[in-house]
Amino acid sequence: MRLFLVSCFIFLLALSCSEEVSNYPVGTNFIDSDINIKIIDSFSIKAGTFRLDSLITSSSSRILIGSEYDDNFGQIKAQSYFQLNNSSFSISDDAVYDSIGLVLHYDNYYHGDTTKLQTYRVHRVTEYFEPDDDAYAFYNLSKLSYDAEPLGEVSFIPRPNTTTDSVYIPLDYNLGLEIFEQIRDDEINTSDEFFQYLYGLTVIPDTTANAHVLGFKFTSDVTIDDNSGMRIFYTEDTDDTSSDNDKQFNFYISSAADQFNAIDADLESTLINYFEDSETIISSEDTDDKIYTQAGAGICARIEIPTLRDLNAISDNSNVLKAELTFYPEIIDNDTKSELPDSFNVYVVDHKNRIVTQLTDIDGNTAYAVLSGNDDEFNQNTYYTVDMSGFVQTVLGSETDLNYALMIQFADYDKIVDNVVIKTVDDDGHPNINLAVTYLNY
Repeated sequence: MRLFLVSCFIFLLALSCSEEVSNYPVGTNFIDSDINIKIIDSFSIKAGTFRLDSLITSSSSRILIGSEYDDNFGQIKAQSYFQLNNSSFSISDDAVYDSIGLVLHYDNYYHGDTTKLQTYRVHRVTEYFEPDDDAYAFYNLSKLSYDAEPLGEVSFIPRPNTTTDSVYIPLDYNLGLEIFEQIRDDEINTSDEFFQYLYGLTVIPDTTANAHVLGFKFTSDVTIDDNSGMRIFYTEDTDDTSSDNDKQFNFYISSAADQFNAIDADLESTLINYFEDSETIISSEDTDDKIYTQAGAGICARIEIPTLRDLNAISDNSNVLKAELTFYPEIIDNDTKSELPDSFNVYVVDHKNRIVTQLTDIDGNTAYAVLSGNDDEFNQNTYYTVDMSGFVQTVLGSETDLNYALMIQFADYDKIVDNVVIKTVDDDGHPNINLAVTYLNY
């Protein structure tokens, strides 16, 4: 028996290196043989797009602000909310107030056209900074009420690749003066007292320009350098003429959980403009043979293989050796190609688009959609591959029809707004999403 198994594996190795392995469509009558390897790559594919109800965007540790327009995804807008704090509240009686402002330090993330002018407006949050009663976190569709009158604004062209640089937004003089005097006069001595005075701030981008979305970094401590936060500037007279009299009182974001990004997409002008709820699937047949994924807004590409269980009808004596899915992103130009990530996360979803689990291979390791052919000069052979061995094994081994599908999404979907379009057919009308299953029949 051991000799037979060794012989089989030698035979398998020889066949796997051969280019003469035949392809058999599901439903074909096979001629019995002692042992052979077969490849099936003619599965029917159902592709579509759906939108998740909401994504948790608090605790992402990134302030995300901006607005841009895309023909495929419409107007995307990211508005950030955060609560501010300080570890101590003490200002000398000799201090003299100067000004107040909000500092936002770049963290290198950007999406859109950074050569265009953008305007940010800062508003005062007017309700206590906490999630809804039935929620434990803030989501991309969460909102807090805020004062319609801005505390300050700035228009600028960004330099997001300079991590030591920042955007400075001057705030209302009287706001700073009032905070300064209450701290100096011991009317605000604790974080709770300050929270009661200022629930938080929100930064809103102008949506009239097709501009960009930027990421800003922060830490929840008193760090001044490279940290985003609110700063009060003042002077303090001292007898030491050699010392610097210019002082700062710094308010940092109280915690990662007390910062979130409200991210929304206006899809009215797009082909994916009629999501009733998270169960709505817009077929690729209705969207020019394309499916769509956008991080932040929760738009997800969906791939279903409804005939996969038909493999069980081929033989009672067969084992899946390999299963690989390929799909091709739409590449308009070199900029589009350069924005493609090295990999996507792949999730298993049920018939109601509820996430069941992240995809794994046959050994239980997380499986990703991995970019191949990125050095393809003419963009003819740039595609993603997904190890489907674990998924195929699960579907074939189930006694019931699991009715599962795959969801394609960016890894950092909670703190970016990147997007991708996947073509379901090529320019000649041939399928552009394919599953190939290699199995042993004995």
